[in-house]
Amino acid sequence: MRYSREQLAVKFAELDTELCRLASLDAPEEDLWAAFEQLVHVPAITIDQADRRWWWEQVYATMERHALTELSRRVSSAR
Repeated sequence: MRYSREQLAVKFAELDTELCRLASLDAPEEDLWAAFEQLVHVPAITIDQADRRWWWEQVYATMERHALTELSRRVSSAR
């Protein structure tokens, strides 16, 4: 099964909603990452070649919007 951009956009909207919900609960960073990994996990074969760049742009935009890039920097700098 291949996902359309519209279907993938729905997945990203669900991810945004879940990350906002977790942030409002002051959930631990690990919970944010777990939700991100669970909701973004889509086998590459299910994304049309023409949509793959768009998909990655959405992944990184979501990370930026929810400050997950900052979390990853803090975790790696703490090691």
